[in-house]
Amino acid sequence: MLTAYVPMVLHVGGWPAEEVTLHYVDTPELFARLLGWLAPRVDEELGLDIETNAEDPWSRNFAVRTVQFASVDTSWVIPVGPLGSASNCIIADMIRAHPQWVAHYSEKDIAFAHRGLRCTDGRSPVRLGGKTPHVVDSQVTLAIFDPRTVTTMSKKDRIPLGVPRPKGLKPNTTRLLTPALESAEAELHAWFHEIAPVGHRQGQQRPLKWGFANADTRDPRFVRYAGLDPVMGLRLYLLCQHHLIARGQWDRTRAALTEQWMLDNATVAGMQVDGPYAKWLWGELQRVIDERRPLLAAYGIGESGMGPSVGRAFEERGIPCPTKDRKSGKPTWNKDALVALSEHDIPGVRALATAIREVRKARKFRTTYIEPMLWAVDNGDGAMHCSIRNNGAVTTRMSAQKTDSAGPMHQLPKKDPRVRAAVRAKRGHVLVTADFKQGEPFVMAALSGDRAYLADLERGDINSTIAGMAYGEAYVRSEGQIAGTLSYLMRQNAKAGWLACCYGAGAATLAWTLSLNMPPELRFTTERAGGVLVTWHATYPRFWAYSDELNSQQVLTLDSGHRVPLWDRVAVREDGSLYDRGRPSRLGLNAMTQGTQADLLKVAEHRLLHWGWLWAFRFALHDELVIEVPEPMAEAARAMLERAMTITYRGVTVRCSAVVEGRTWLPQPREFDAIDLPEPDDDAT
Repeated sequence: MLTAYVPMVLHVGGWPAEEVTLHYVDTPELFARLLGWLAPRVDEELGLDIETNAEDPWSRNFAVRTVQFASVDTSWVIPVGPLGSASNCIIADMIRAHPQWVAHYSEKDIAFAHRGLRCTDGRSPVRLGGKTPHVVDSQVTLAIFDPRTVTTMSKKDRIPLGVPRPKGLKPNTTRLLTPALESAEAELHAWFHEIAPVGHRQGQQRPLKWGFANADTRDPRFVRYAGLDPVMGLRLYLLCQHHLIARGQWDRTRAALTEQWMLDNATVAGMQVDGPYAKWLWGELQRVIDERRPLLAAYGIGESGMGPSVGRAFEERGIPCPTKDRKSGKPTWNKDALVALSEHDIPGVRALATAIREVRKARKFRTTYIEPMLWAVDNGDGAMHCSIRNNGAVTTRMSAQKTDSAGPMHQLPKKDPRVRAAVRAKRGHVLVTADFKQGEPFVMAALSGDRAYLADLERGDINSTIAGMAYGEAYVRSEGQIAGTLSYLMRQNAKAGWLACCYGAGAATLAWTLSLNMPPELRFTTERAGGVLVTWHATYPRFWAYSDELNSQQVLTLDSGHRVPLWDRVAVREDGSLYDRGRPSRLGLNAMTQGTQADLLKVAEHRLLHWGWLWAFRFALHDELVIEVPEPMAEAARAMLERAMTITYRGVTVRCSAVVEGRTWLPQPREFDAIDLPEPDDDAT
């Protein structure tokens, strides 16, 4: 007979129930109650949340502290450990047995369960590899319901302040449902700050990290927070579902949930790091810094190559800053300034600017890409577990988040072998990759219906055609794809300039882009660049007319059903509401092209899933897929991937290039050259 038990009842308000009942499951009798509660709910989507010791899930020190199951009005907080390992296996078995769970940022809870719990037969609690998601992500439904939650705050995207909204569970449940969870979190954090011991009280994060790892999970403040989390995640999911069904967007949302499930599977599998090679690469980057340290020190500049000493070193020698901040007008010693000075006719100035550039690039490259790899080798399980969001941007494009074990893979230099060469397949396996061949131009041709543009594309190397229109007879087409030639640089500039203009840039930006690395006689004035724009528009009139049509709209609807707002058309009132400024957008073609290309890549993902290749899936981003297969299957996998990513859209075939890479993603270089390191993105004053 079950013993008397009084659960915690909270009045939280909000839809769809005013009260939530919380149970803390710390006895066999309460386990029995929980099992009895789960049994009749086999056809319901239930909320899942897991509290941990605040370590990265792939860290060797990671541990689960509590697991929470919930309906919209009842939650069960289950401590892991106190009842013994047998009860932990029961928790894992319950997760595995239930058909579908809902979690906000499902990737996290999938990783937590996979790493911290094991079923009685040793399997993962999460049914990885299935065609139907075992854990669906309420953040995905939120992203489609409210695109403001996946809108960048980057100034360069010309999005007004006040448009972007946070994508986290707490601010959105406060805004849309009830402030109960956010209040419980504030109470919990305040308690952590109170009880954290000396040495763990500094800053905001240290007390929280200590608290999640050590606080008593029986304390009502912990139970309230942990118990409300899955309740509110489920409520948010169901609220978004209700509205998306009414809008006619639920079918596309279900597909997006499956796509996120595929990415979560790939994250769990991870991409193995070649530790010895990554350590060699780190050492080579350190060598670049060490070799340039004496020169920088002679000018009073630290080994970072940053800070006000950089400006003083040039200004004291009569060299003014060649670039200014666009808003303040103040000198800014950023990458553009250093590029200009590295071509200076005074050798000492040129040498100093080059040394600063190389040190900045080496440090950025090391911090961004190599140090997460070394963390994975030294502290993790030896693999990069890249966090990828399926709807990571307002255009529905994917985004990759930086984690302890993986750098920002969306910024990965595509043709730079140095980083990708550190990714390896496990023994006896190979990596097979595919990416769209000129995906953006072909998607633009399909969308615009410009036959002249499509014809030039299908003749091959449209970038040479565009470069010829820009540079005239100075451009030698036969040398356009030969690295190191002047025509190669022209082709690269013209390609970048064309895309910049497609995506809203004007004549001034085009002039700067076409002039990069050009001798003085081939540099462009704004007026001359304006003439290039006139030529491009006259050659492909339908293309540019289509761009204008898109820019006249407020919201674009992709063929998949996704809706993409053009935020540069709006302004924000003092009360936070939005209104249309009545000006054409400059983002229309960019939004439609990126969104459509993202949809085409997702078509390829679904093909992988339905053809039975989810087990091999490792990575997807923007225009490429990566799979890992046993070596004897390499050619079959390559052919399959090529079929999956060859897609006919609006009568235009977007083709792909599929390659068996081998044991590593790209061949490992034997020598290191600092010259070709990518420039850091951030400005440095």
